[in-house]
Amino acid sequence: MSVLKIHLTYQCVAACEHCRFRCTRHSSPAIDYDLVIDCVDALKRLNHLELVVLMGGEPGLFPELTHRLTAAITAMGLAVRVETNAFWATDDEAARRFLEPLYVQAASVMFSLDAWHEPFVPPERVERAARISEALGGQYNLEMAYLDFPSCEHERDKRSNALLADLERQVGKSPRVYQGTVLFNGRAAERLAQLVAPGRGIPTGVCDQVPWWYDGHLRTLDLLILDPDGYLSKGCGIAIADIRQTSVDAVLASYDPTQHPIFSTLLESGPLGLAREAEALGYVLKTDYADKCHLCQEAREVLLGKYPAYLVPEQHYR
Repeated sequence: MSVLKIHLTYQCVAACEHCRFRCTRHSSPAIDYDLVIDCVDALKRLNHLELVVLMGGEPGLFPELTHRLTAAITAMGLAVRVETNAFWATDDEAARRFLEPLYVQAASVMFSLDAWHEPFVPPERVERAARISEALGGQYNLEMAYLDFPSCEHERDKRSNALLADLERQVGKSPRVYQGTVLFNGRAAERLAQLVAPGRGIPTGVCDQVPWWYDGHLRTLDLLILDPDGYLSKGCGIAIADIRQTSVDAVLASYDPTQHPIFSTLLESGPLGLAREAEALGYVLKTDYADKCHLCQEAREVLLGKYPAYLVPEQHYR
């Protein structure tokens, strides 16, 4: 399946510790509507695009743009999924106002529910959003992140499971849930990695797959991410091109990961290869890392000055 994930904004109502995009509550612009439509059109023509995911930050901060893009993209014959934390579900009417235009277009919605979101979004709002989705006959599911899944022994993980049980009681059914372990890049690398890193050693091996998407291989263009600044990437703060400067057609025609200074290293020697480059600039290798993403994030932080055109958007870095 060919997928385009779009950051409508990096602004959010939350600043979750596990957020790999480092989204914040600070004001941040929304993506340009025409930029999205042009990119989607090109990927549909040239890359057999099937699914577009509208995410953030928080799409609910820009409901008109979210609804407008959903209508336009579904009219192009593509599936749309909206990922949201449901902060907007303050009452039943507000929940209907956001959800109904999405479900009318046959879009699906993914709600975030876990202990990381709870300090910022009352879980009752996710429960309400799920209940209203049921009433509207909409297709929805949940996304939950854990420090260590499936063991779920950490207190945060136990709390997440309790939130899920509460939602199931309120809704009267068990919705489809996507559960997985936090990937220790972005904010998670600096806030959470130290909780699980001790004893794990230095990760070795190549990285040829986007770790948070089942078919996001670096050698293919089956998964692409577009951000508000116009960067087309595979995610993780590693850009392929700025489509404000280079057409999507040209990007697709010229893509060769073996010629990309970051992807080529990941494919050949993995995050440890990037860390060796960073060592030449003063980075001191640790004895333990939470995972490959943690090592990769720390190495890329040091390499920002060496690869400024590729280690963007800056949102992903400290």
